[in-house]
Amino acid sequence: MLNPRLERAALSRRAIALTAILLASITLPIAALRGAQTPQPLTGTVYDSSGAVLPGVEVAIENAKRTVSARATTDASGRFTFEPVPPGSYDLQAKQTGFAVLHQQFDLTQPKDWDRTITLAIGELTETINVRASAGAAADAQAPPGPIRVGGSIRAPRKLQDVHPVYPESMRGQGREGVVLMEGLIGRDGSVVSVHILSAQIHPDFAIAATDAVRQWKYSPTLLNGVPVEVFMNISVTFSLE
Repeated sequence: MLNPRLERAALSRRAIALTAILLASITLPIAALRGAQTPQPLTGTVYDSSGAVLPGVEVAIENAKRTVSARATTDASGRFTFEPVPPGSYDLQAKQTGFAVLHQQFDLTQPKDWDRTITLAIGELTETINVRASAGAAADAQAPPGPIRVGGSIRAPRKLQDVHPVYPESMRGQGREGVVLMEGLIGRDGSVVSVHILSAQIHPDFAIAATDAVRQWKYSPTLLNGVPVEVFMNISVTFSLE
């Protein structure tokens, strides 16, 4: 206090501002880094493809080392919350009847990572058909079961027109059997828009017989929140001899 050489003048406004900026540039990155390294509640919202929230979705998380595992269910607003979750790599699974199961991998590193947005796609329908025939006898087909039931905000399509595949005479004469795996797309009007063969090794006669029948199927529209949507369908047609 008695040193006459010391500068005792008050700091200028510019000096105060520069000092504050310097302190902020040091403390903010440190605070952000500490925040990212601190366990925080993991939250999120689950939507369907129309943008509506989905309540009652089962959500499960597990870290890569399998030392953290937890489950939660979305509330009426589509939100889920997990107790404070530490940083790291995680696997998330979300499922609800009528929707395809979602598997997602993500990292928790930045503060924004602890709030997730999830969209579930409509699940696929399944049709399984067995076409049986005896050697030298007329082809016989069993009626296929209806599409699987779906719930939530989806109204499942109902088959309105069914056409049975016919056992190809060329294959029956040679004593051949086969399984035709297909993926079909049901349009918004309920018609089968397209059919793709998934079987890598299948005789073309079996493929033609199966697709000719499937293309004539007709369904009621699939409704998501009251709006017609397209939906994929997995189809399996088995041709066997007695």
